[in-house]
Amino acid sequence: MSVAHGPVSVTINHGATFLVAGADGSIGPESGPEGLFSEDTRFLSGHRVLLNGRPMESLGYTQLSFRQARWLLSSEAVGGGRVTLAVERTISDHRLHEDLTLHAYGGATRSLVLDLRLSSDFADLFEVRTQEWQARTGVESLWREPAQLETRYRRDDFVRRTLLRIAPQDHRASYANGSLRFPVELAPGDDWHVCLQVDCLTSARSRPRWASCPQRQPLADRAERLRRRWQRTVARIDPADPRLLLAYDQAVEDFAALRLFDRDFSSDVWLPAAGIPWFVAIFGRDAIVASLQALAAHPLFAIGTLQELANWQSTGLDPARDAEPGKICHERRVGEWAHFGQIPHTPYYGTADATPLFLLLLAATHRWLGDASVLRPFRPVAERCLEWIDRYGDRDGDGLQEYERGTPGGYRNHCWRDAADGVLDEQGGLPPLPIGTCEMQAYVFGAKREVAELFAAWGDRPRARALWREAAELRRRFLTAYWVDPPGELAFALDGAKRPVLTATSNPGHCLWMGILDLGRGQRVAQRLLRPDLFTGWGLRTLSSDHPAYDPHEYQRGSVWPHDTLIAADGLRRYGRTADAWRLIDGILGAATGFERSQLPELFAGLSRRAADAPVPYPRANAPQAWAAGSVFHAVRLLLGLEPDVPRGILYIDPALPPWCPRLEMENIRVGGGRLWVRAWRRLDGSTDVRTAMQGVRLTVVRGPAPWRRIPPIAP
Repeated sequence: MSVAHGPVSVTINHGATFLVAGADGSIGPESGPEGLFSEDTRFLSGHRVLLNGRPMESLGYTQLSFRQARWLLSSEAVGGGRVTLAVERTISDHRLHEDLTLHAYGGATRSLVLDLRLSSDFADLFEVRTQEWQARTGVESLWREPAQLETRYRRDDFVRRTLLRIAPQDHRASYANGSLRFPVELAPGDDWHVCLQVDCLTSARSRPRWASCPQRQPLADRAERLRRRWQRTVARIDPADPRLLLAYDQAVEDFAALRLFDRDFSSDVWLPAAGIPWFVAIFGRDAIVASLQALAAHPLFAIGTLQELANWQSTGLDPARDAEPGKICHERRVGEWAHFGQIPHTPYYGTADATPLFLLLLAATHRWLGDASVLRPFRPVAERCLEWIDRYGDRDGDGLQEYERGTPGGYRNHCWRDAADGVLDEQGGLPPLPIGTCEMQAYVFGAKREVAELFAAWGDRPRARALWREAAELRRRFLTAYWVDPPGELAFALDGAKRPVLTATSNPGHCLWMGILDLGRGQRVAQRLLRPDLFTGWGLRTLSSDHPAYDPHEYQRGSVWPHDTLIAADGLRRYGRTADAWRLIDGILGAATGFERSQLPELFAGLSRRAADAPVPYPRANAPQAWAAGSVFHAVRLLLGLEPDVPRGILYIDPALPPWCPRLEMENIRVGGGRLWVRAWRRLDGSTDVRTAMQGVRLTVVRGPAPWRRIPPIAP
């Protein structure tokens, strides 16, 4: 719970429906980012409260949960005493429920008029984000006595409706000129209450049922039941370090907020949205990375992600959408601009790494859940992914991955650093396309090695052996092309002329994560990452502070991304640099304590850490954001060294606890068809001991790293 004052925004959501309001509870002006959004459309663009024709003063707000908030407003000069208005809002699927409660203090009975100034502009989400506004005709509002207001917009077959209903209906409400008015007679000490239900509709005739008031009947609300079920089924931790506990509990809440629901999914299977408020949609790369991070916390995110992304795997060529057969999508939108082709997100496929990452998630899900037959429907999807990697991912046939946009309007960069200036050469210029960043090669190496095991489980051992050979060959090509000696560094990328780009970035940390480097080169990459031009003390900068284009306050030119730092920490641990991994985890946890509710944002400024400092926010960062929250899950799994291999009946545990967290317990971990409990503690000599308990699953516990995390030798 948090209470805040000042010119900030409050965001609450459930699934893909979200509300952005001011700290005073207001929505608007329409040129701003506030509103009630669903299906990439703003259904409510204005909401202001007047009492007897005058604005009320804000006393603050309380965020009760990710989907519920309460504002308190006050007016002193009403009939000789104070009148307060509590505005409590709850989001559910395509719906906002609003409870308004007036209370009078002192004085005599007062005659009041509560006036709500309402508007619906049906702006596309991309309009609101870009401030590039589209004129709309045909928006009309219809008031039906005694208690219903409907605002409609239609453009050809595209329909959006905002339906507002009032309960109880005996409030004698009226509507005129954009104002909904309630006459109120209020005696001292009395309350007056009204419920408003706002439904966001995408068809011409639907009229959803009136739902029970979530304030008075919370368990009658399906969204609340799902929230409580999530709290019961997610894994929990009990660490010695309070920072880790606070950040983990907030990450659990963040993932609850980020769940996207599909009627075909069971109540425990979800796809994580990328971030709130502006990325509440299907994002291939983000959903995959977040699902990998969340395996120990709740592995069924992986199933939801695999199912949904398989549904949108490309089957043809479409340069305008950067679509190619077998490619996994980047982003899917369903608003007006997407519907009429003003943006290519139907879906858009401008990502070169989601396809190998899909294979990595598929392989990890097999190890975690253990049933290859359950994953058999994904085999043709996996085969098409591999075909895309070899045919379209390798654009010039040299055995390495490159990307290039299909049209000038597409995204310039298709790696995780997908900002237009996310990939820069040593002088700060844009390298010529096509570009192959180093981590793209590492992802394909890891994907082929790991998914080979699943093909073997499906009975296709020849394909498995071929994939292992291909991974080994890619590794040899990668080390030849990307290792530059002198100066003995890993190139950030190869540009369109196959020139190694030696810009110092955090991306080589992803190569450590995948284990593509040999031990010697891995040590040199690790040392480079930890130099002060990249490591801020909070985390890793995306771009070296020595680079001419460095700006710690820019999106990918020197900022710190928590997920990026934890990926590097995982890589450091993989190469035996456990104490360095602890430094990165400690830095991110230190940063988390500097943010409200210990909520890690998408990114923050890449300024160097000083004593008594707090991290500086990036003003447009999404929070919650999937792989930022997931980085806390990643940290816990990394400290425990938890790697199940359910198909072989083995649980690998390789805990290493730092002095600042000498004890860590995790319970209710889903593994195979059962549950797992792990308790690890640090001894006085620095070694770590561990105990486990299992329910519904029997695995042999093996102390030490899993075989797939060991660094293989370079084949001759």
